[in-house]
Amino acid sequence: MLPTADQPHVSETLARMDDGFAAFHERVQAIPIERLRERLGEGAWTRKQMLGHISTWHELTFDRLNRFADSGEPAGLDEDDDAINARAARAAEGRTTGEVLQAMEDSYRRLRRAVAALTDAQLGAHDAWAAALVAGNTYGHYIEHLPDLD
Repeated sequence: MLPTADQPHVSETLARMDDGFAAFHERVQAIPIERLRERLGEGAWTRKQMLGHISTWHELTFDRLNRFADSGEPAGLDEDDDAINARAARAAEGRTTGEVLQAMEDSYRRLRRAVAALTDAQLGAHDAWAAALVAGNTYGHYIEHLPDLD
């Protein structure tokens, strides 16, 4: 089945992912490393924890897309969002800032390869479940966290 004009296309999705990640990554790289350890507010995450959160959602999306590619059915999460986010924050605290940055870059590359392996039909299947998952955990997610980099 060929995608229609209103269905998502892998090439366009990859371009949006790449543009979004490049802009986000550029902003991260512009921040002095010591500022990545600063809290984003009273009782809030540090920027480093936020970057660990981005990596965690990249990895979860990678896993869910692989399960989807194998089964043809949307893949859910084993935990709720709050538990996932708390785990991501704890994990980032136990790593150096350099390790967290490297993990974010590596997780993006793995996720990008998983998206590139999809077909347009898979991306648009189940009311574009995979396309929405990718958008929400890549370029849409980066936009959400851009204010954290100011």
